[in-house]
Parts: sequence; structure tokens; C-alpha cells
Amino acid sequence: MSTVTRKRRAGTRGFTLVETLAAMTLFALAAAAISSMAVTATRRTTENRHAMSAAFIAQREMEHLRGLDYASLVSESLSVPLGGQTFTVNSVVTPDAPVLNVKTVVVTVTWTGPEGSKSYAITTYYTDVTA
Repeated sequence: MSTVTRKRRAGTRGFTLVETLAAMTLFALAAAAISSMAVTATRRTTENRHAMSAAFIAQREMEHLRGLDYASLVSESLSVPLGGQTFTVNSVVTPDAPVLNVKTVVVTVTWTGPEGSKSYAITTYYTDVTA
């Protein structure tokens, strides 16, 4: 058996300290950008979930009011818990606006979440067809 000895050239043993630091810096910058993007995406998802819930609640309240008689349409307020978030629903009924025998109904849903205080509102008009 013969022993083969190989000569190693200088600089071929592995990565230098500078190369390792450069690679680690590049990785840290990429990881920071990705984590920032993930946090922003999570925040936007929460905001969208709350906005969609508010739209659903407002539409549901408007449908409830639509089922009432014209004379029974009055302003009201209530709290609705949904998905771990509490929404405040205010229904404002303004009689004879914009004209006689027409009620303007505005349903406003407000909430305070991680995105701050937000609101969603829808408006419709009801008329008294019996008058």
C-alpha cells in the first residue's frame, strides 16, 4: 500500500472569516425583510377580517330593519361579539328625510382592534307605501 500525500494549496481549506460574515449579513438582511413582510401580511389579514365582519353585521342589521313595519323603524344600538372582536352597531332612523313618508336609515358598525378605531356604514331609504 502506498500512501498518497496531496499538497494543499493555500486558500483552499474552506471559507474565510470575511466570506462567512458576508453570507451571515446577507442572510440576516433577507430574514429581516421576510419577517417584516410576514408581520405586515398578518396585520392586513386581521384588518380585512374585521372589515368583512363589520360589513356582514351591517348588512344583517339592515335586513333585520327591512323586515319591520314602516312605523316600527326606530333608531337602536347594540353590541355584537364576532370572532373574538366586539362590534358596536348603531342604527339611526331619520323620519321624513329626504322627503315626506321616507325614512333614511344609516347603520354604522364600529370596532377597535390592533389597527385602531374603525367604522363601516351603509345607508338606505324606506318609504311608507300605505300613506
